[in-house]
Amino acid sequence: MDQIITERVVMTSGKIQDLIELEIIEEECEKYFSFDPQCELNHNCTIKECLTAGDIPIGGKKENYYFYCIRQNNILIGFLDYYLEYKEKDTAYFSSIYIKEAYRKNGIGKEIIDEIIKKFISIGIKEIRLRVSLRNAMAINFWVRQGFDRIINVEYNGNLLPENFGGIELMKKI
Repeated sequence: MDQIITERVVMTSGKIQDLIELEIIEEECEKYFSFDPQCELNHNCTIKECLTAGDIPIGGKKENYYFYCIRQNNILIGFLDYYLEYKEKDTAYFSSIYIKEAYRKNGIGKEIIDEIIKKFISIGIKEIRLRVSLRNAMAINFWVRQGFDRIINVEYNGNLLPENFGGIELMKKI
């Protein structure tokens, strides 16, 4: 089993058997992943879609997609998914990471990202990209603190009115 262990959490490959627990977390995280209205540029997979088909970029391969359940003391506290060889062989793309509110602001997110970056370095990844809603200031702040401070792209369909979309793609060289 593909497993990543940090000081406080264990990340294991997500399985369809985890779906009931994951859907409870998905309900909590909906407010964070729905800052923007759905549109062609802003598609978010459901947890079930991630577990069964994967959140695969156009032209991508399922074998490059990874979904992890994050547990602390055997309690599911979040999930993380990413895609390897995103546009380039040495690039990874974080699709999403979510930690339940009750487990935040204690360094677990940083601990997870640090461990994933170690794994990426060991397999030859040189840069990591991700996308964040321009409305999600907490997430932007988190990612910039983790070193994702290069803006690659800004996607939008007008000024940030409630009916419009706005996202920023960030990148970190490792």
